[in-house]
Amino acid sequence: MIGKGIDAILPGLLRDLKERDERDSQRPVSPLKPAEDAIVLDTTDLTLEEVIDRVWNLVVERLPGLA
Repeated sequence: MIGKGIDAILPGLLRDLKERDERDSQRPVSPLKPAEDAIVLDTTDLTLEEVIDRVWNLVVERLPGLA
């Protein structure tokens, strides 16, 4: 973002993202929310390899012919 000339001070950026997500999830028309059949995977404390492993395991569970 800085390379594009956008001020990217992390605390402010995180605050802005949280405010945007809250606003978008509370809007009366077409609120931002996961689909009813969505699988939500919190990757906050996962490494890239752990994320890939978990996603692959979910794919294999649902499409056993791929394993």
